[in-house]
Amino acid sequence: MASTKSVSRGKGQSAIAAAAYRAGDKLLDEDKENGKVHDYQKRSGVLSADIILPTALAGGDIGRAELWNMAERNETRKNSRVAREWLIALPHELGEQDRKELAHNFAKTLADRYQVIADCAIHVPTDKEIERGASPLNFHAHILLTTRTATIDDDGKIYLTKDKADSEISDDDRRKKSLPRMSVEVKAVRELWEHTANKVLEAKGHNLIDSRSYKSQGIDLVPQIKMGKDATHMERKGIPTAKGKFNREIIQSNELVWNKHLDDNQKTNDKADRTIADLRESKLFIVPAAPKPDFKPRKVTKESIDSTNDAVNRLKAIRLNREKAQQTELERLRQQKIAAIAQKKQEQAEREKLERQQRREQIRERIATETGLFNHYYKQLEQQPISVDKSHLQKVDTNSEFGQQLVAIVATDNLMQALTRYQDDPSTTKHQRTLAELQYERLSNDLISHSQSALESIKSTRHTVTQKKHTEALKGAFDAIVPEHKQNLSQTQQQSLQSVSAAINDHSYDINRSRGIGLGF
Repeated sequence: MASTKSVSRGKGQSAIAAAAYRAGDKLLDEDKENGKVHDYQKRSGVLSADIILPTALAGGDIGRAELWNMAERNETRKNSRVAREWLIALPHELGEQDRKELAHNFAKTLADRYQVIADCAIHVPTDKEIERGASPLNFHAHILLTTRTATIDDDGKIYLTKDKADSEISDDDRRKKSLPRMSVEVKAVRELWEHTANKVLEAKGHNLIDSRSYKSQGIDLVPQIKMGKDATHMERKGIPTAKGKFNREIIQSNELVWNKHLDDNQKTNDKADRTIADLRESKLFIVPAAPKPDFKPRKVTKESIDSTNDAVNRLKAIRLNREKAQQTELERLRQQKIAAIAQKKQEQAEREKLERQQRREQIRERIATETGLFNHYYKQLEQQPISVDKSHLQKVDTNSEFGQQLVAIVATDNLMQALTRYQDDPSTTKHQRTLAELQYERLSNDLISHSQSALESIKSTRHTVTQKKHTEALKGAFDAIVPEHKQNLSQTQQQSLQSVSAAINDHSYDINRSRGIGLGF
């Protein structure tokens, strides 16, 4: 076995805590508030724990606490990978020292491969673990690797660079560096472990290991299902479970399959031995006799092979049905999730629609209220008495046709001035200002119309003195009104007002000129 996984902050993990636990050490997390301590000195089963440097850092030295605090500080994202772990099963056939050297050699190989620093902890099964059902042959090593490359300065100080190790970069970045995908890299490291371990096993005369899966080796074994902590706890207490029963059937079936595989291998080996013996007797070639293996295969009958095939087929059918049920359940959950999302979107849309309707209703109510207040204000404004105390009005008979037109002009001016003050009032709302602007525009048109009518009334008067007096009154009122409202009028209204003003001035000039000519004669 050789498997890998990352130590990630996204999973709530810490490189310092992981290193302390695997090494059975006490480490201080210097970046945590008040200095959090991870103390696992009392844990058993740790045979050794050593820092393994790559060849490029030979002669350097760094402690475990310094190394993993540096690894944590070099990562800034909240979901950063802070370490990578390789877990390897050490051959139980080897002695303690051989296992340690093998683990250290492999850790050194990984350190050189990625230019990182390794922290190799070797574990052995404890009596307590064995009593709980663990295998007494479960010798293994945890190899923690830094995720960033390491270097050393001129003063011999080791530090981690900002460069990610090749084992941590994305597949896109690996392709840019002409490296295979990470899945291929993991398979290559597993094969590397196979070759590293087999060198030692072959030298010691032990059976070799194979990093390939049983399926890749052509061995038709059925994988066991995951027990889970609850079922495992019950089984260890002697309480049988459905999962445990199913796994025991798989183990029994696999044992028969394995015996059949060994029997087939033995038949192949026997056939090869007979062929070699025949060739040796015919003196076609000479080959030294190979030592016979100690393997003594169990007797495998046709009945056991048929039973094996039946058990394998039955377990395969059970597994296939279980996988189909799982797929059906996953599909049901997916459809349920899609329906829930659709329902949530529909409810959200209905809430938003209701909120829009409520806002529109509130806006309508507000506009209606503000319109009512403006109409009330303007009605009161119209009912107020008109101020006619200006000098140009005092000389005019307000009951005459011209006088009524002039009074209308002054009244319109009073309303327009009141609306200007109304718009400038901070308590006036935006809608009320719009209403006031529209009313102001209508009054501006009325002002122009009344002025034109007043001028026509003057022109229709035949009495020269009256015409002159009325013209002076209109001109005086107009000259006082125009500057106050000119800048608030539209361009069209300004042009119309300018035309009326020019017509009044022209008529005033004509009246004065005709009178001067008459006096001269």
